[in-house]
Amino acid sequence: MTTAKVKFNWPVIKKQLLLFFAVAGPGLITAMADNDAGGVATYTVAAALYGMSSQYFIILTTILLAVTQEIGARIAIVTGKGLGDLIRENYGARTAIILFCFYFVVNQGVVLQDVTGLKSAIQLFGLPWQPILILICLLLVILVITLNYKNLQRIFLITILFYGTYIFSAFLSHPNWGEAIKYSLVMPQKGLLTDLRYWFTLIAVLGTTVTAWGQFFVQSFVADKGLKPEQLKEERAEIYFSGFLTNIFSWMIAIAVTYTLFVHSINVTDAQTAALAIKPLAGNLAYGLFAVGLLAASFLGLTIVPLATAYVFTEFFGYERTLDANFLKGRVFYAFFILQIALGLFVALFPRINLFGLTLYADYLNGAMLPVIFYFLIRFSEDKEIMGEKYVAKGFSSWFLKAAAIFITFAVLATFFGRFILKIA
Repeated sequence: MTTAKVKFNWPVIKKQLLLFFAVAGPGLITAMADNDAGGVATYTVAAALYGMSSQYFIILTTILLAVTQEIGARIAIVTGKGLGDLIRENYGARTAIILFCFYFVVNQGVVLQDVTGLKSAIQLFGLPWQPILILICLLLVILVITLNYKNLQRIFLITILFYGTYIFSAFLSHPNWGEAIKYSLVMPQKGLLTDLRYWFTLIAVLGTTVTAWGQFFVQSFVADKGLKPEQLKEERAEIYFSGFLTNIFSWMIAIAVTYTLFVHSINVTDAQTAALAIKPLAGNLAYGLFAVGLLAASFLGLTIVPLATAYVFTEFFGYERTLDANFLKGRVFYAFFILQIALGLFVALFPRINLFGLTLYADYLNGAMLPVIFYFLIRFSEDKEIMGEKYVAKGFSSWFLKAAAIFITFAVLATFFGRFILKIA
């Protein structure tokens, strides 16, 4: 009896890995920035309310995140343009202005969440938060203005490594893994599927994972990087991997909260309170890891989200938009980035303001905006004049995106009229 030997073609494998790392960045950064401070707060509040049932759509959400990001990246690689550029060119300035107004409001809410998250993280370390918050915001502005695309991407990728703290926090909560899998992947707890408040929370969780800003950002970031059609295969692999990885972290956050706060019926309104509540239940290490994760999430989100809005503004209105431009050449792009940081910082410096209490509402609005963004993704990705015959979207990605848009629209309308018009729940 002979044993077959598996032979690895190391030169080919090495070449594929080099190609993968050459394109890596846009998909991973966008997906991980979805788990910003606002995302951490939403996952925390949702898990404190509903336990692992708050992650019930995680498989579908992972697929949707991968599909939408891949379509956006494909459009950018083929056209060399951001989503904002294409909307302005195909639908005119009036549509661009209306869409941007809604987009700006939603994104500024996320920026405020991230500034407040940074404030909370500083407080968790027992440091004077006002001067440190101002210094960190100033540092972010200096980094974005002075560093080029490649160096900024390196900082983003290093920051992502700190998300691993949530995995350790989850294990330190001593979870019931079988129960966690059952309620998040098979069936939520009894009675929740008929609860409008639960569906409202699920849409908020969806809205902080598959973000409206993320659909614009990944396309702009890919276009800014200048990837070519021959690199699409590697970029697609990065996006699929990133979608899986980011939801592993969100699942771990939910586990850490479920088996500390939810099982003890402790409801929280922000990630800072959650970390403080976790401390006596899971120990100082879990508390510290949660705080480090919140700091990294806030830092990344507070950079990426304002950049996403700056990309969209300059694309909609025809200004220079690239991280490789100096401040004078890209002054509108950088000025809009600074404006959002300044507005968020101004509000956060008022000690009594806690925007995390509105986190579910902010991310619900983000989720409600997704069908509009999906319409443009479908429209451009299926246009043969824009994409060409070879790269036009079809098959699974096309019908799944359409089905998701219909389902989300129905869920948003049902929860909106039920909760806010009829006040059923």
